[in-house]
Amino acid sequence: MNKFVSYNINNQGICFVELNRSPVNALSFDFLKSIKKTFTLINNNKSIKVVILKSSLPHFSAGADLKERKIMSKKDANKALDNFNDCFNTIENLNQTTICLINGYCLGGGAELSLAFDFRIASDDALIGFPEVSIGIIPGAGGTYRLPKIIGFSNAKYWILTAKKFNSSEAKNFGFLNFCTTKKDLELFGVRLATDVISNAPIAVKSAKKAINKSFNSKVDTGLKIERDYYKVALNTKDRDE
Repeated sequence: MNKFVSYNINNQGICFVELNRSPVNALSFDFLKSIKKTFTLINNNKSIKVVILKSSLPHFSAGADLKERKIMSKKDANKALDNFNDCFNTIENLNQTTICLINGYCLGGGAELSLAFDFRIASDDALIGFPEVSIGIIPGAGGTYRLPKIIGFSNAKYWILTAKKFNSSEAKNFGFLNFCTTKKDLELFGVRLATDVISNAPIAVKSAKKAINKSFNSKVDTGLKIERDYYKVALNTKDRDE
């Protein structure tokens, strides 16, 4: 843990990760390294069943640290994108179920960060979007890859090519969000979802997540083989016998 990223685990096995890089959780090189390190530690902790990411600030994340990006060479910019992808891929492939709680600004790299999670829940003050084309670049941390998988091919083009920003209700209608709630109830809603997941057999939950992730872009035969492999993992557990 450091001053920008902290986490704690409750007695249910829910791990709360909190971002606190004032004022808007701008994703600097070192901040991303810290986030990745935290999630790597979590991945190796078998007592953790669900991870909930939240911000302690009025905003989730306004995206990349533009002050840092401004002084980067093109070569450095490529290294920065590698750092983004390294962090987000770690989160996407986490053993545990992951939930992202979104409040305030969730823009650019911040929106790309949220796409690496299994579920996204936003409060009614959230504003979500991909403004990259308005400043002469494109989403470079998985946005053009993950967003179409979440909201659909044409909708992703609409979001990215117009650089529009959407409130939580609009984002839910597009399918970007799983749920919307009030700012006051955001964390409570996340805990309720986590509890729903925890009530099920843990190895089966983990196996189902891996099967979905690994088979999503595959052909039918390959996808069914992946499903069968993880079915066998769940089949040979004490949970299933019980």
